Amino acid sequence: MTSKTEPMTDDEIHHEIFDAIVEGRLSPGEKLGQDDLGKVFGVSKTRIRPILHRLADQKIVVIEPMRGAFVARPSVEEARTVNAARQIIEEGVIRAATRLAQPRHIRMLRDIVAEEQSARDRRNGARAHRLTGEFHCELARITGNDVVSEMVRELVSRDSLVVALYQRPASSGCSLGGHADLIDKIAAGDENAAAHAMRHHLQDVMDSLDLGGDRRKSQALATAFAHLERPD
Repeated sequence: MTSKTEPMTDDEIHHEIFDAIVEGRLSPGEKLGQDDLGKVFGVSKTRIRPILHRLADQKIVVIEPMRGAFVARPSVEEARTVNAARQIIEEGVIRAATRLAQPRHIRMLRDIVAEEQSARDRRNGARAHRLTGEFHCELARITGNDVVSEMVRELVSRDSLVVALYQRPASSGCSLGGHADLIDKIAAGDENAAAHAMRHHLQDVMDSLDLGGDRRKSQALATAFAHLERPD
């Protein structure tokens, strides 16, 4: 890793915290202290505050008066409604993607699946989890509709917290086989089959959850951002 001599930009800090949340390095319910984050990134807490509000707008952080900011902790009902929303929106996404996809898009989707497989082979669960979400975000980008892409990105991010809390230990949530099947349906130009496969795929994600309780333990901020070089 190369040493970073200049303080990180606000966008870079946002990106790091966002990734730590969606990759599961920061657990749902984890406190995000402004002073602690400022020390992690080598900046003042006044720069951290608007970044946390930006993450709150994305529904993956909650800010509680007099208590501070925390990684969002979705309820069982939210777990169900987020998945239902994904099924509604992503059925439309994959229909549009099937109509619009070019060979380069198919190659890109297959590359993501290959990277995810490699991450799982290396037991890099955080990387694999991130790529799982990226696959669905990339499908949305194929539509060329920025509003749809933003909606899918938010839902995928919120769903990542659901998975972090409720996924059964033996389950991997989004399956590589499911992603490969979606790509095959898109490549074949079969819009109805692609839509059916997407509904089935997202229902499988829902079925992989144990909504009787969460399984995640809290992690320290220092552990979540251990990969960062500390500014001098």
